[in-house]
Amino acid sequence: MSNINNLKHLKMGKQSSKGKYVVKVGLHDIYMLATSKPDTTKKHGYSMTFDYRIYKNGKLVEKGLKSKESAVAKALTLVPTKQKA
Repeated sequence: MSNINNLKHLKMGKQSSKGKYVVKVGLHDIYMLATSKPDTTKKHGYSMTFDYRIYKNGKLVEKGLKSKESAVAKALTLVPTKQKA
């Protein structure tokens, strides 16, 4: 019973299916989604894969990017440019 009382002060983070927030580029947010897959060749028995995703206003725009740099570059091409009058 005392163990339960000791854990009450810990705050659990809200689970997000988007993944971990990385950076904001213009109007777009970049998230990193990490997944683990079983791998018998590794010492620990699993391997991590990372997938970067671009969201705008909470809606998925682009997914399947393998590095942060490629995600930022793609987000920069998606940012609308202002036209001079």
